[in-house]
Amino acid sequence: MRRLIMIGGWTEIYVKAKACGFHLTVVQQKEDITFEDFLIADQIISSPMGEKVVVDLVETLHRREAYHAVVSFQEFGLLNAALIQERLGILGNPIGPVLLTRDKGHMRAHMKANGIPSIPFATVNSPEEVIAFAQQCGWPIIIKPVNGAGSLQVHKLFSEDEVVPAYNAIKQDFLTTDLIKYDFPDIGIIAEKFIEGPEVSVEAISWDGQHTILGVTDKITTGYPGFVETGHSMPSALAPEKIDAIKRLTISFLTSIGHLYGPSHSEIIFSETGPVIVESHTRTGGDRIFEMTELACGVDMFTATLQGLSGAFPDIQMTKTNGAAIRYLSLPTGRVTSISGLDTAHQSPGVVRCDITVKAGDICKRPQNSDERAGYILANGDSGPQAIENVMRALAKVTVEVERLNA
Repeated sequence: MRRLIMIGGWTEIYVKAKACGFHLTVVQQKEDITFEDFLIADQIISSPMGEKVVVDLVETLHRREAYHAVVSFQEFGLLNAALIQERLGILGNPIGPVLLTRDKGHMRAHMKANGIPSIPFATVNSPEEVIAFAQQCGWPIIIKPVNGAGSLQVHKLFSEDEVVPAYNAIKQDFLTTDLIKYDFPDIGIIAEKFIEGPEVSVEAISWDGQHTILGVTDKITTGYPGFVETGHSMPSALAPEKIDAIKRLTISFLTSIGHLYGPSHSEIIFSETGPVIVESHTRTGGDRIFEMTELACGVDMFTATLQGLSGAFPDIQMTKTNGAAIRYLSLPTGRVTSISGLDTAHQSPGVVRCDITVKAGDICKRPQNSDERAGYILANGDSGPQAIENVMRALAKVTVEVERLNA
């Protein structure tokens, strides 16, 4: 039996790994381990997935009985999985593409050196350097952590007066996060020229360096400030020639960084000069985009990756040409007094999931990052427009009453 070490994950993924025939060892922080997980996995190591001691511990276990492969499907497990692959020489993604995509400054420098369209940028170490960059490329600009995810601490700045508060907010809030410190103890901040245009993401899966584009997903955000994602739909409504350009850019980028195995999620803006990569990750997209991909094209990126790691050729045959869409609730600031219509929404045509994360009595506010959103509805359809129609019809059936808070 082939032995797999998985950094992070959740119950659904553990079931898929066991179905592929693995002896499964899981590394996961204790608050994310369920009783059911102990019944599924063969061994569970309770530890934050980003702790560097994990690599040493896995090496010790490997000496006793060798592992064949390592994988992570979560952002903060990617680096340790790659370090384990490098140290043990087993099957898994190498460290190069993980380091490049986890650090936006390094990624942008790589793209520039390899002639891949990118955004004007600078890694900055002080508010003064942010201002100098803006004076060089022009306002507005974006500043954010080089290893951020989930719209955390993304700031659009229009003038010098806004620089110091935004810079300090990133330093104080984001750079003290434990999981971030494990990955990048000397983390920095990146400044980028603000680029306008429709935003999409590209969902792909790779095996032995061969890349298959599974879908291009349209993205909706709150815009300034925060740029929190509020919806996605697949396939993209962009013109075919733009989709082709986006796909070519993505394949060129994935090849250049040496991404070998498993899913990737690349975020792209189609600017007035063509597509440019905003960021990319050697994992599936969040916001249930992996499920949208399976609904729209029939490929389960997790199972396909695990099949490959088990020694079988991964099943990446696209069997569907359907649509999928997700929309998040937008609530005003205040206290939730009542929620109604959830059962009706769940029974609406095409609805796959209806997950509302607030309850009566909760305080809600305009989300500043993805973790602060109040819930979502996911739907499918025979096409992208039909999936959007289905999800919007269901969303309209949910009523969340919110009372304003006294100042």
